[in-house]
Amino acid sequence: MLASKCFSIFSVGYGLLIFIILISAGSFAVPASAKDRIALKSEVPGLKITRLAKLPEVPDSDSSGAPSCGVLPETKSAGGKIASDLGWGVTGEAKLGPYEAVSFAGEFDQATGSACAIDQGNIALFDGSNLLALIYAEKNSKLTIGRITAVTDHLRILDGDLVQMPIGEIKLEGGDVEVKPLAAEEQVCDGKAVVPNVYGKPITEARQAIIAKGWEPFQSPSPSYPDPFGDSIRKMGVVETTDCAGTGFAYCSYFYRKGDMELDVSSFGDGTPTVSDYDTVCERSKWHKAQ
Repeated sequence: MLASKCFSIFSVGYGLLIFIILISAGSFAVPASAKDRIALKSEVPGLKITRLAKLPEVPDSDSSGAPSCGVLPETKSAGGKIASDLGWGVTGEAKLGPYEAVSFAGEFDQATGSACAIDQGNIALFDGSNLLALIYAEKNSKLTIGRITAVTDHLRILDGDLVQMPIGEIKLEGGDVEVKPLAAEEQVCDGKAVVPNVYGKPITEARQAIIAKGWEPFQSPSPSYPDPFGDSIRKMGVVETTDCAGTGFAYCSYFYRKGDMELDVSSFGDGTPTVSDYDTVCERSKWHKAQ
């Protein structure tokens, strides 16, 4: 089998306790306060955001092996500590304006290398130690929540697949919390350049969109070792292909430059690879060292 379970809080068929809380009353009801007037909205099909006052405790928790699946070994925020103390595996902590967002999950399956599939994932929004809201994937949705990352003035939601990719963003709009689809493009390096949304696109299509924004492909020197997979992509006209792994998820890198800025794009998969991630550096001194 490709995946072997390294950390499982929920057994198969065990419903996420969050849903019990969402329909229960009494002690779990959110007390009336000014925070109740903050609007909560999700524009991403399959992702919901709702008010919540208390996280459930996780039964039969066993965190052995969890750090290898990206669970934080130590939490820093009050909300992160609350989730961890209840037995959840905390995968991310980040500020969102005056609030603290915490991503956590209940099931982790480790595959080859360091890749892990994350299930039963959620994102909680805290004001100090007070829980305000919860973002979760609908029961019948194909989406999963793996972790959060901070991007300038908002947060990005990554899925729980073996190769994690963004599925949405969390933003503060006039004080309200909104879950939005990925923007069509992102400004980088203090607005000096723009990177189009190329997540999930074939590299042949993605590079065209990147070049259209003024980035120039950087052709790295030919590798000193046999690179049949990289050669096959370069023959497609993607001359900037470099650092390909011939096994596992078949990761490759592609570099583009604009002025003093450099864009590093990553892909995975055989045939025509799919873009999984990108990163930018804004100073020439931080460019990658071509081998």
